[in-house]
Amino acid sequence: MRVKKNFSFMILLSSLLLLSACSSEPGSSPANHAGASASESGGTPKTGEPVTLNSVFLASTWGTSVQELAKQYEKETGVKVNVELVGRDVIYQKIATSIAGKANYDLFSVDYNWIPEFASQNSLVPLDDMIKTYHFDTSKLLPKALAAGQWNGKNGSFGEGGTIYGLPQTVHPHLLWYRSDLFNNETFKQEFKAKYGYDLAPPKTMKEFRDASEFFNGKVVDGQKIYGWAAQASKGFGNVHTWLTFLYSNEGDVFDWNTMKSSLSTPESIEATKTWVDLLQFSPPGINDYTFVEVASDAAQGRLAMAIHWSWSAFEVDDPTKSKTLGKWDFAQTPAMKKSVADYSSWPMVIPKSSKNSDEAFKFMAWLESKENDVNQALLGAGDPVREESYSDPALTNKLIDGTNVKQFRRYDALKETMKTTKARPWFPQDEKWETTVSEYLSAAQHKRMSVEEALKKADEAVNKMMK
Repeated sequence: MRVKKNFSFMILLSSLLLLSACSSEPGSSPANHAGASASESGGTPKTGEPVTLNSVFLASTWGTSVQELAKQYEKETGVKVNVELVGRDVIYQKIATSIAGKANYDLFSVDYNWIPEFASQNSLVPLDDMIKTYHFDTSKLLPKALAAGQWNGKNGSFGEGGTIYGLPQTVHPHLLWYRSDLFNNETFKQEFKAKYGYDLAPPKTMKEFRDASEFFNGKVVDGQKIYGWAAQASKGFGNVHTWLTFLYSNEGDVFDWNTMKSSLSTPESIEATKTWVDLLQFSPPGINDYTFVEVASDAAQGRLAMAIHWSWSAFEVDDPTKSKTLGKWDFAQTPAMKKSVADYSSWPMVIPKSSKNSDEAFKFMAWLESKENDVNQALLGAGDPVREESYSDPALTNKLIDGTNVKQFRRYDALKETMKTTKARPWFPQDEKWETTVSEYLSAAQHKRMSVEEALKKADEAVNKMMK
């Protein structure tokens, strides 16, 4: 879930460094405007002086959960943690500002695809030594949660280890969302079997997914017309993320990682893209402009039979004050063309090298991701847990939606399995620019301005040009 930035990190950073060199105004940094004290805005705190950490998190439920837990951390340790909640683009700008020495921030929550970019520029504090010093047990983390904060300098190396630059705070891969009340409806079950020759069930294959999408599309349930499915499809990033789930499930990839040549027009990619574009006919009108918000809203309002959407966003359909489909959604692994491989998303926490309080920042990060607080964050509505043991914790597995007998975290079984096979976005420093480039051609295929073959061929050419 994100909004694309429209500028280069290096251009932004260079500009900020120039401004830093030219400025002698001691109180001009954004940290000072935010109310930081003199000790917080550049100097090392004196012995015995209370420590204050300045942090930036996404304005999301996992950001608000940190705000709440920071109050408890101050009570326990005496360390105050200022938590700014901002949009994704603003986080990116604030990191650049901090690295340039124009602001004092100690901790950032970042979109995980920034890790290769920032780490390759030597802008982040490596955490391995502090992990040992403060005895943080990374073996308790889901392997792919930990991998989201690692970089070994090799393109395409997600999950292959490397220096740890970030501790994970949340994971949320794609899941298949499906209306269990519709799939369990006896009339629908009979109609489906009569038409397709097999039992209606949550789809495990892409063929089954297409059949179910076609079957439910246009039906009227409780006076509401419903559509077969929806997912993000807007140009800029949404279409890329949904398309990657189709591509990965067909055993395709975006590069030959040995040569760094684009591989978007392979037979596997063409087949996956045609499958995705074909399925859009069973989605709501305007699907090609759908962002995270529209998918979640349509699901909550009862306009969809299925969705391919982020696991964490299930809170949208389980909110008693907003959802018309409370307790009616269940979750499974995304359907497979050859195997189920969902697109992955995660937001790790990192420390910029400009921080004067890196050890204190790490201790707060480690505290946030303790066994107790991984669970507490989930209970506060944050993203899905990063510790394997949290998925069997009774505080979560037995938690009911208020006023119902429906389990709030019923998605966890599907999520645990998905986390074994989920695949990251292209793991290299230029991913952000790559997504912008590819999105244009996917959009052309969606809108039928180009055939799938032509769009992917041109995307290959554009990416190869970008990489020169």
